[in-house]
Amino acid sequence: MHELTVRNSRGAAVADRPRAGAAGPAAAVSDGVVLLADGESVADLRRRVARAAGHATRIPSEGLAGLAAALADGLAGRPYRAAVVAASPAQAATRLARVLDLLDQDPAGRVTDPAGGMFTGIACGPPRIGFLFPGQGSGKGDDAAGALARLFPAAAELFASVPLPPGDDPAATAIAQPRITRSTAAGLRVLDLLGIEASWATGHSLGELSALCWAGAMTEAELITLAGLRGQVMTQASAGGGAMAGIAAPADQVAPLLVAEPVVIAGYNGPAQTVISGPARAVERVRVIAAEHGWRTARVAVSHAFHSPAVTPAATAMAARLASWQFRPLQRTVVSTLTGDIIPRDTDLAALLVAQISQPVKFAHALTRMAADTDLLIEVGPGRILSRLAAQITPLIPAIPLTTDSPVATSLLTIVAAAHTHGTALQHHHLNSTLSSLASRPG
Repeated sequence: MHELTVRNSRGAAVADRPRAGAAGPAAAVSDGVVLLADGESVADLRRRVARAAGHATRIPSEGLAGLAAALADGLAGRPYRAAVVAASPAQAATRLARVLDLLDQDPAGRVTDPAGGMFTGIACGPPRIGFLFPGQGSGKGDDAAGALARLFPAAAELFASVPLPPGDDPAATAIAQPRITRSTAAGLRVLDLLGIEASWATGHSLGELSALCWAGAMTEAELITLAGLRGQVMTQASAGGGAMAGIAAPADQVAPLLVAEPVVIAGYNGPAQTVISGPARAVERVRVIAAEHGWRTARVAVSHAFHSPAVTPAATAMAARLASWQFRPLQRTVVSTLTGDIIPRDTDLAALLVAQISQPVKFAHALTRMAADTDLLIEVGPGRILSRLAAQITPLIPAIPLTTDSPVATSLLTIVAAAHTHGTALQHHHLNSTLSSLASRPG
């Protein structure tokens, strides 16, 4: 069996010894770590997990990232897999012990528990992963100061080389659209480095641009340029005085409330999540009626009535801007949130991107279309809006956000754990470089 040599952040071997400091808990590693194992059989996997649990009970906090790196070095593509995300040796020991219990209870079962940081599974062929790309309204933080930029030079280089338009409001359309796509592109760089790939993808409104880039229709630079162009056009050419709101009710129940108002359904976000769009005063009147029905409502933080007739001038302007744009043939499968179905390879992508500006977003339809052939969903971008919607639409499929704007790497480590137990062959070199970065950061 592979022998573990646990090293601290200075590369020195850490001896197996009881942790010092009985007066208080060991200091936690700020980002946490991911502990990975695989085995030829359940018994083999169980032995490896038990050995890691034993180490976790005897190392100081500074040895936790070293334990994670040693475990990653021992991976060999074996089919039976387990993973734990932990922030301290004590938490690692507890969660690894729980994994042993899970393996005893159901040796052939799959557990994906992001909240509990525990994962088990059997790799049976290529993983069936779907990417979700968020749209406007996602994330509010400083993406360039997040964990991805701190841990991955490839992400830091992208944030540094692509400045955002001037302005103080990161949620303003002209800033938000390139900000979100830049963050998404950084997330894709990191996932690619780690060997985490998807079978297909869908994007929510603006996110459809990122999905098309992922599928090969445009380069990363073209994606960010196009997002900036889209943001400018939608800001300058859309009619003012508009608003959007979410209503916690099914679309077929919301629709009758709109009959006497110049308001339309702008988004089918879930079985009980409907977005409306129109003149601000009319949207507020619909919200009042919805509240009388006992439905929760909330204004969407946008500057215009997107996905409604009010942005038809923007769609017309976008068509003119895209007239000379050259898209490449799709090399991967994308499910459109304009149609709710797979985009055929011969689709006029410029026409699709023009139509989606004023037409409703069929996110629930698109995700339902993906559900039959997907085992794991990863939201690639800032925030976690789509993961939360996915939990309502496809509750049996785990959806994990990358949260590219987060200052800590916990979400990324959770994705690594889930991808590993779903069959992804992780790129050990880049993974260990990340773990080394975590080890060198003070706890």
